[in-house]
Amino acid sequence: MPSTVYKGDIAEVSFAPETGLVIRGVTDATMRLSNSDDITTITFTAESNTTLFEASGFKLKYPKNMLVGSQVVWEKGSSTAVDDDDLPNSGTGGKTFTIVENSGATIKITPAMTTSALGTVDLGAGNNLHILPYKTPPINVSSSEASSGTPATEGCKIDQFLGIASTITLPETKVDLKRFHVVGLGRDTSIQVPGKMITEGGSFEVNMHTARWLKYCLGNELLEIADNDTIGSGFQLSGIHNAGASVVDLNNATTSIAVGDYIDIRDESGDSVPIVSDHEPDAGDWDGTFTQAKFDTAKPHECRRIIGKSETGNRLYLDEPLRYRHASATPVKIRRYGSSNSITISSNTITNPATHLLFSRSTLPSFCMEVSQRRRDLDSDESATDGGVGDTKELTRVYRGCKVTDFSMTVDNDAALRLSVNFNSALCYTDTGRLESPTPFTRYGAHRMFDDIANTDVKRLESGIGVGTQKPFMFYNGSVQLGGVQVAQIFTFTLTGTTGVVSHHTIAGSSQAAASTITDQVPFAGSRNANLMVEGQTTYEMTMEIAVDDPIFFHKMRTGAEFSTNVDGTGANRVLIEFEKNRIGSTSAGNSEKMLLIIDDFYITEAPIQIPEDKGIVKSNLKIMAKAVKVIARDTLHKY
Repeated sequence: MPSTVYKGDIAEVSFAPETGLVIRGVTDATMRLSNSDDITTITFTAESNTTLFEASGFKLKYPKNMLVGSQVVWEKGSSTAVDDDDLPNSGTGGKTFTIVENSGATIKITPAMTTSALGTVDLGAGNNLHILPYKTPPINVSSSEASSGTPATEGCKIDQFLGIASTITLPETKVDLKRFHVVGLGRDTSIQVPGKMITEGGSFEVNMHTARWLKYCLGNELLEIADNDTIGSGFQLSGIHNAGASVVDLNNATTSIAVGDYIDIRDESGDSVPIVSDHEPDAGDWDGTFTQAKFDTAKPHECRRIIGKSETGNRLYLDEPLRYRHASATPVKIRRYGSSNSITISSNTITNPATHLLFSRSTLPSFCMEVSQRRRDLDSDESATDGGVGDTKELTRVYRGCKVTDFSMTVDNDAALRLSVNFNSALCYTDTGRLESPTPFTRYGAHRMFDDIANTDVKRLESGIGVGTQKPFMFYNGSVQLGGVQVAQIFTFTLTGTTGVVSHHTIAGSSQAAASTITDQVPFAGSRNANLMVEGQTTYEMTMEIAVDDPIFFHKMRTGAEFSTNVDGTGANRVLIEFEKNRIGSTSAGNSEKMLLIIDDFYITEAPIQIPEDKGIVKSNLKIMAKAVKVIARDTLHKY
């Protein structure tokens, strides 16, 4: 007897970083524009790139209305071109448009464009449509438009393991209902009008088996990995690639490269990038190790997962935009799990490990989260597949435009290292195919983490839960150094941080605010949802409960001592929090899973020393206020 209620044991959650998409006029697809009221319809009349479009019908490989709320800008071509007034940075325009509908071979944007290239004329080459990263999930190049009577075939590349999380609070949508009492109409409410839609309050706690989520808490990631190829050799960037690019072009043929590989941009000759914001960088480059005492800059080594490969040119589509500018001919390495010279782990020892540097600068990456909830798993007495055409009750949602608002990392003397993350979302896409008429059917094929994503050793590495890496860092894996002193007796510590992220609803001039149906994947074309999510000031605070064996920290606190590597010049005045899994002797030295938190500019603001009532150990709860946090982590993940 199948379950008739939704069950938590067959709920699935996965995530992915958000990324943009460039659709090149003529090169990828031919586009035609038409206006109706305040909306411009972009119709793809032909396709030249079957990576992004279905081979017949010119349909963009995104689920119906998945792009609602995403923003687009135009790039002008040389013939039959978009007018300057519709460009983002020229003419009288400065325009950014919002997608209010995408379906098959059309995308609708608002406000209406003013360009003269409207009607029956196709745009010429070079008129490129840029879909911006925020609120845009990564494209799944295997996706196709779903149809009645077949398994769900629409989807996005949202296939990464969330973490060792036992519970999660979803950012459920709430309607901000406006209520009005009218003089002369008594005491009851006379008028109610729905206002903005708020999708906030998401949270989860993971037992940390990697430092992955600290990237989304801090914002930036750079990489060091063995300088070797696993697939091909001699690849270079073709042309300059600016920060924000979601595609890269290579100088060599990409026939040996596959979707799912990783591109490592080895920018050794380019300018170093600053990783501090409170002073002028002067301490030199990070050398890729855990032992360097001081560093303020690093080489812009970036790694991205390849989610698509174009047959028209040597173009690769990335799962996340580039953070830094890279010069033409910058060397790149192509890496693949399961190939020679790739990352592997055996007996707690990693071969060719990746070392990540995480730090905070001006922005945070956004991510999307896919959640599916079912009433049953596969039943032997039914021909239907869960999530397929015969399953009428699956609820699949994609939370888009998510950013971390605050986090807390804690460990005590009997548990794993835990990270609690709070986040907000801009809007929620829901698969409403089962509400459509006359032939209801499931559109979105939800991911099943351990059924089809991470069902082999290699796939587990790709998804972020590789065999041999799944155990969390435990309290006995840790050590803490404070101001050059190894703190031997620590009962618990907690590091909290805020990102200052605030969601903003703006007046966007959309004409879609008044009409919606229950079958809409995103109600009101996203016009009532947040349009912006902007970072604010960061704060970091650390508390540490220690056994008092020396009052040195009390004296440091009461004299207002500044702990700063920029003051002492040695790197000793730091907080170093280190966790290393299962290192046994020297056999795994330099190749074990390891994480190091660095706080190198802080004050101790509280160091109480009370006489305990139980006459036992004298403890002190240190309170530490820090400017910034840096993290170095070594594991099997090519990128976070």
